[in-house]
Amino acid sequence: MVFSSIANIAKVFFALVSFIGIFYVTMELTYFLSFPKKLLKVEGNPWLITSRALLQDMFLLTIFIFQHSFMASTKFKEVLYKIHLGDITRSIYVAATAGVFWIMLKHWKTTVHFALWEVNLNYKPIFYLYFGIHVTAWIIIYVANICTDVTELLGLKQVYYSFLNLPDPNLRKSYRLRQLTSHMRHPSLIGFLLVFWIFPFMTLDRILLASILTCYMYIAWNTDGEDYHYQKCMYQRKYFELKRMRNY
Repeated sequence: MVFSSIANIAKVFFALVSFIGIFYVTMELTYFLSFPKKLLKVEGNPWLITSRALLQDMFLLTIFIFQHSFMASTKFKEVLYKIHLGDITRSIYVAATAGVFWIMLKHWKTTVHFALWEVNLNYKPIFYLYFGIHVTAWIIIYVANICTDVTELLGLKQVYYSFLNLPDPNLRKSYRLRQLTSHMRHPSLIGFLLVFWIFPFMTLDRILLASILTCYMYIAWNTDGEDYHYQKCMYQRKYFELKRMRNY
């Protein structure tokens, strides 16, 4: 009984730490993706410097994709359930994602010698346009994730339910909703595409990041026609419910 209580407290603490970690790293990631750094050219062979930087960046992206895919697999989750860590499976995933993102942000190399385009943000209309697009994109990303049961997405709800000896919160959701989240764990493809590709300094490392993550999202988010019809049905249902409430 005492051991079980200690284990539950430890799980709650771990879930909170993973939540704080992903919150901090998400803020850092937002800054990294939307606030361009001043490009300072380094002396030396530009081809050699650029090649080394791109190899390092590709290695970091590979680590992220491997972690994101492997830890989302059914086999990995089954192992955690076998060792009685099923209720913190999502928290472990979130903590690992935060760790990988932190490593990426600290070791990412910006290539400065070659760029597909460079746009001067000192011209105010262009700056306001760029700022407006990125603010809109991040609002889409954050609001969309908050609306999809963010406490469950970050692993907090699972630990809370386990602490109260309640079943997995996902079991309370409909089959179609569970199918949708299995095909697309979190939304905002359009928001991420805007952030990745609309950037004033499209250096080779930025092209690499945008290309790899765009392809990864396209492959990993395998929604189908049934998911589309489910979302359309839910949208229409909420629309008519709100319309009915306004009429009262």
